[in-house]
Amino acid sequence: MRRSAKRERGTVLVLIASGLVMLLGAVGLSVDLGYVFTFRNQLQNAVDAAALAGAQGLLADPGDFSESGRAKQLAIEYAARNAAGQQPVRLDPGEITFPTGNTIKIEVTRPAGTFFMRVLGIPTVNVHVAAAARIMPAIGGGGLRPFAVLDQFGHGPLCVPPNDESINHPPHGAFKDYPHEWMGVQVDSDHYTSPYDPEFNGWDLSTMSDCSTVTGLIAPRDVDGQLIELKVDRWLTPGNFGPAALGQHGADAYEENIIHGYQGFIQVGDILETEPGNMIGPTQSGVDALIAQDPTARMVRNSSGNWVVVSDDFPMNESPRIIPIPMYSVYFAPSQGRSEFQVASIGSFFIERIAGRTLYGRFVQSRLKNARSGNAPRNASSQTVSGGGRLLGAVKLIDPESIP
Repeated sequence: MRRSAKRERGTVLVLIASGLVMLLGAVGLSVDLGYVFTFRNQLQNAVDAAALAGAQGLLADPGDFSESGRAKQLAIEYAARNAAGQQPVRLDPGEITFPTGNTIKIEVTRPAGTFFMRVLGIPTVNVHVAAAARIMPAIGGGGLRPFAVLDQFGHGPLCVPPNDESINHPPHGAFKDYPHEWMGVQVDSDHYTSPYDPEFNGWDLSTMSDCSTVTGLIAPRDVDGQLIELKVDRWLTPGNFGPAALGQHGADAYEENIIHGYQGFIQVGDILETEPGNMIGPTQSGVDALIAQDPTARMVRNSSGNWVVVSDDFPMNESPRIIPIPMYSVYFAPSQGRSEFQVASIGSFFIERIAGRTLYGRFVQSRLKNARSGNAPRNASSQTVSGGGRLLGAVKLIDPESIP
């Protein structure tokens, strides 16, 4: 009996020991799996941030897919700002690809160390993650400035830009809805079509070179570094010189909106009002304060030949002097005094200077912050620019598995 009891106690001890080993193994496995799961989330967060930053670089410097290009450099920089397993995520340039001109994709595989699984001969587990970001057309957003600019219209295939009188000899002049000739081209009527017209939803407008189809300002066709008058010293229509009333009427609201941007949401199709009067003082003080936010900003051609805004204090094309402005068409333009106009497009302009009572800016493609995005071009290619050629882009993460 005593021997039997001893044998039973010994068996129980063996079972307990075996159970403890299994329990410790299960705990160890769960610890390792939990760590690998955390590692994977950290790695995913890093490549998500890198993809978003790279897309912003692609928007600022389209078409440059090189290792030294803005897109890859920003992706690498922002990945390294994040850690996985307490180590910065270092991207290899070869892990960054551009399926289309407006899309960046990043795929990485990194080893996650183990703790208890090392005993079983498994010191690391490979973790694979992917992320992709795309530049979409921005159809609306916040931060718009209180100016209203006539969008470009067409004379047959010829474009008639807002600065027509400054660059064309002879200038075309006002929109004409009757037969006439200009620059040797005879037409029955001028025409206007917005890049945001529903007809072009999902179109890539980047490759359009003339104004036969879409006349409104697009990129890169119209990013030419030319100065455009955003607020003038002569009537555009009786009593209107270019200022717009965003949110509230009056000089104080107008000046505040110049400096900080209108905090409400404005999108293509909205009906806005003009702010009549020359608004000399509020324009001068507002623009002075805006320029003071980034006094070193200037617009230059980069090594790729693209017009970009550089600064000593802000990344490329991220200067606060790049401002979104509502644009109207000849079909729904302001009339006399305080009057309504419809937003046909949203332009992006670099504030160059104010001279006398005239405010000058240059058209530049950029990112609209806090934007509402439209549909990306369906047939994007390596030549696709910005949101399919629209003036402003919105950067969004997309499912990398959706990319062919």
